Amino acid sequence: MKKRNLTTAALVLACGLSLTACSGSGADATTAAETTASQTTAAETTAAEETTTEEAASATSQEAAEAETEKASEDGAKLRIGQVEGAAHGDKCFTVATAVIDENDAIVAAVIDEYQFLDSDQTGVPNSDAFIADGSVAEGKVLGSKKVNNEYYSENMAKAGSTLPIAVNFDQIENFAVGKTSAELKELAGKTPEEVLDAVSGATLADTAGYLSVIADAADAAKENPAVSYDGDVTGLALNVVEAAAHGTKCFTIAAALTDGTNVVLSYIDEFQFLDSEQIGVPNSASFTEGGSILDGKVLGSKRVNNEYYSENMKKAGSTVEIAANFDAIQEFVNGKTIDELKELTGKPAEEVIDGISGATLADTVGYVTAILAAAELIY
Repeated sequence: MKKRNLTTAALVLACGLSLTACSGSGADATTAAETTASQTTAAETTAAEETTTEEAASATSQEAAEAETEKASEDGAKLRIGQVEGAAHGDKCFTVATAVIDENDAIVAAVIDEYQFLDSDQTGVPNSDAFIADGSVAEGKVLGSKKVNNEYYSENMAKAGSTLPIAVNFDQIENFAVGKTSAELKELAGKTPEEVLDAVSGATLADTAGYLSVIADAADAAKENPAVSYDGDVTGLALNVVEAAAHGTKCFTIAAALTDGTNVVLSYIDEFQFLDSEQIGVPNSASFTEGGSILDGKVLGSKRVNNEYYSENMKKAGSTVEIAANFDAIQEFVNGKTIDELKELTGKPAEEVIDGISGATLADTVGYVTAILAAAELIY
């Protein structure tokens, strides 16, 4: 499967959008791969019956295979996408995992990133300055992606004895997840850290099991989302995730695109904003407040997770469509479009774009489409 090179991925700017990726923290070494084998047995019959049964079974099996091939050719693979937040590594950060699964619930592609409060000399998520200015984040702090800050974060890991950059570790974990089901990942994640590291060749993070678990949760979340058909080779698809400023200065967007290089096959958007502390914050929110990075009375929350609360506030401003439904409508419109079609669309007036996307009412719809486009165009 093609993937972006996380150690060299450039930040992309489009319509005020900035891109990034996440990461975790590390410890020691590893390698190794597991193999499994299964056996099947069949009951015996008389010679005459056996011959007749085998011929009939062979014919039935061939017909079934031909029918399945024809169906696959007509319908293509059924792909779904899901995204979750988790606490894969301690209490100083939160993880975001995105996963695409096929009709057999096998993972086709996965991306993980991790967000931690860093000193303000590092690269923060879009609108970091505004978060400090409005009293949500402490002076001298920025929330940053570990992938975007790979060099800085990996240097600190090296001081603790790690020999592998955080982005490379995440690459290895993502690659290992491909082809597995969520159940298989959870089973492995339940083993000892040493067994997990032995299985995930190239990964050295002590919390590798935690990252596998969050990917498994994202794959489970994907099962609840609509499927799209893709009749090409799924091993040639790339899943890219970026951060963007799609909507003003009070939040930042995370946009995902599964692409074959020409078309956006699947997409996903969510947005994170500082809300009052009675709402649902990202994992480890209490620790961020206790550590002094997020100021009292605030939590950073996903708009999808806080859909009901956020949509109520939108309703007061005259909106009739919930935020999650708006995001879903934009995704449904984008899925199946070519990258060139989306480029053309983002150059049109906002009113024209909104009119063309059934179910979307957000004034910044163009910004969200542009964020997905940026993910689709990401060079890797």
